[in-house]
Amino acid sequence: MTIDDGIAIPYPSPVPKPTSKPVNLVPDARSIPSIWLLIPLIVATMLVLGARSDDPLTGLMGLGIIFDQLWAPALWLLAAGGVGSGLAWLLKPRGEETAPELGILRTWALGVAGLLAIDLVLGVSGALASTNVIRVLTGLLAVAGLWSCRRIRPARLGIGLAASLPIGTLLLAAASAPGWLWGTEFGGFDALSYHLQLPREWWIAGAIIETPHNAYGYLPNGVEAAFFHVMTMIGDPAEAAIPCQLLVACVALLAAGATGDLAVAMLGRDETSKGRNLVRQLGFVALLATPWMIVVGSLAYDEAVVLLLGTTAFAMIIERHRGSLGDSADSSTASNLQFGAVLGILLGGAVLAKASSGLLVVVPASIAAALSIPRRCWFPIVLATAVAGILICIPWLLRNGIWTGNPVFPFASSILGSGDWSAEQMARFTTGHHGNGVLSGLQAIGSEFLFEDWLSPHGGDPRRLQWAWLPLIGLVALAVLVIRGKDRGKARVILWSILATIMAWALFSHAKARFLLPVAPLLAAPVAIVAARLLSEPPLIRRTVTAILVWMAAASPAIVYALERQGLPAIGVGSSALFDGGFEASAYEEAGVAGRTELLRNASPAFVLNHRLPNEARILLLGKSDPFRLDFGEATNGLPRISYQTVWTRGPFEEAIASGDPDATPEKRVASAIDDLKARGYTHLYIQLSMLDRWMRSGWLAEELHPRYIDAILQRQPIARRFGDQAVLIEL
Repeated sequence: MTIDDGIAIPYPSPVPKPTSKPVNLVPDARSIPSIWLLIPLIVATMLVLGARSDDPLTGLMGLGIIFDQLWAPALWLLAAGGVGSGLAWLLKPRGEETAPELGILRTWALGVAGLLAIDLVLGVSGALASTNVIRVLTGLLAVAGLWSCRRIRPARLGIGLAASLPIGTLLLAAASAPGWLWGTEFGGFDALSYHLQLPREWWIAGAIIETPHNAYGYLPNGVEAAFFHVMTMIGDPAEAAIPCQLLVACVALLAAGATGDLAVAMLGRDETSKGRNLVRQLGFVALLATPWMIVVGSLAYDEAVVLLLGTTAFAMIIERHRGSLGDSADSSTASNLQFGAVLGILLGGAVLAKASSGLLVVVPASIAAALSIPRRCWFPIVLATAVAGILICIPWLLRNGIWTGNPVFPFASSILGSGDWSAEQMARFTTGHHGNGVLSGLQAIGSEFLFEDWLSPHGGDPRRLQWAWLPLIGLVALAVLVIRGKDRGKARVILWSILATIMAWALFSHAKARFLLPVAPLLAAPVAIVAARLLSEPPLIRRTVTAILVWMAAASPAIVYALERQGLPAIGVGSSALFDGGFEASAYEEAGVAGRTELLRNASPAFVLNHRLPNEARILLLGKSDPFRLDFGEATNGLPRISYQTVWTRGPFEEAIASGDPDATPEKRVASAIDDLKARGYTHLYIQLSMLDRWMRSGWLAEELHPRYIDAILQRQPIARRFGDQAVLIEL
């Protein structure tokens, strides 16, 4: 084998064990200037984008936030590298000195999957809440991870410098307070609802516990466990929000590296080292130049982990394609078992990161493996993949089985049971997460993917060019490789994998645009190969035009970012107080009588709930399921100050309505429910009217929250405060 930029590329050998000295660990002197040029370009991007706010130095503020808060995510990633090194050593076939190594990037991906599972185990046991234990354990694993980085050698950058534009955009966006970016994600609603909120509740409880009020606590939660890990290292969930976003941003960069690895795996055996390096750089740029990647990579979401693990798995599968390795693909049983085990950990880790990966990553990867790997190798690979994949998912399966009786709850409920959910709850959950038939699915391919929402301008979601150029250009590039490529077999495998992913997404999921992101690396890799050939061949005018197009594509995330929030996207950098009511509280203390009156008239819900209600108040939220910015401190008798429930679950009010007399009028049922809430110690009811209306229009609204019950509350109870036509605060 040879090592190119830290990625091991097996040859069809056997390859004799090298007798020369180990690879020189000192970077090539020619690579150093290009690496140092990348850094000022990233900083310049942040400064330019940060100037689009009320403070032209916001970019510098974002840079300071990154330097101040990067230590925890960096330690987690180094710890993942240590776990990956240990797993690689354990899985290496014994007695085979020529067995291929994984390489740095794949080892890291293996470690990310492994550390997700470890965090879940530690979280359930309660050990993940111990700051001293976690800091020591993370430090030890990080040392091993740092040692594994000794083989990394920076490449000489050329067109790869274009990555500075999306990287600068990604980092500045990740330094923004959660709740501000992005419009297509409604300010990162899912992060505030469960990606950050669940680990916050676990941190308060001291362990990963069942959260019947939050349905998302039954998902695999591997990434959320990693956020729990980061929160414990920092010691405060609120202060850990941006470090969690930075962790995802770093994983997004690794996913871009994995895309370059996949592009190289698609090349023929006769490609030069220089050509491979160019393709790798272009693959890195192509993924990051997709605006969706910057969106999900700058929020505390789980897609970046899925892309890293899924893309690494695809690269390993494509690399073993029978058309390129010939008889060498028929390696020993031990090597096949190793390959299968690594593949199983990666794919199982993707499922731990996001449950939909079972459909959108595992299924297409299985198709790719069946088309690539000789049949006589199938049995040991399939066996090892299945065993390793199930083993790494054990923490989730056991936990859910104990909690609900269904290991994969809330999925497969008709076969394995629905826990304590009612049939009505399960029906709403199914409606919200399944497709609406073939016609609707095919329409989604055009409106959500190929041409985005521009085909349906009257849709309810905000319109942004988040897929931008990638779907159409990627399919064209893939068609070129299938028709004229040097290795058409690999391109066909990628094509079938893309088609399988798109059809599964359109027909069996709710077909929202970002859920199709696992296909992005499969499209970016062919683009990288075609662009590399255009940049390597005359005439000069074609090479110049291609380079310009690469830089233009790389600028697309920055353009999308600059258009966010009415052209002021950077206001969220270093502005957490704007979202938790802290800024208003400070202004209120400094204002006079007239100023305070004006502030109270225009007060935000966060200011009122966090700073204006007495400490002993207990507030039940109806329709507001993104409470990360609200104060979850204890009220009286050790009870939580804030209670909420997600759209699929029932809270105290719904339970009280459901247990009442079904023949009584809505007014009487509400009166009984209010009395029940008072008996439980609740003093206020916050009703997010706009969200309840959205749930009703989507078909997700619980019967107990029907407008007739909400109207009965408004007529019966005094309204303490109105927040326009969006929400009301009721005093019980």
